[in-house]
Amino acid sequence: MKTISIFILLIYWSIMIFAPVMSKDVKFSRAKVNNTKMVEQKPQG
Repeated sequence: MKTISIFILLIYWSIMIFAPVMSKDVKFSRAKVNNTKMVEQKPQG
């Protein structure tokens, strides 16, 4: 039982630490995607 609670605590703290980092990364990648779409919207011909 003790090992399970330690494992759950590890998962909890990893989420608490990595959630803000991941959200920043997602926002950054979305901005990148938006910029590339704007660049690619040139008239083809």
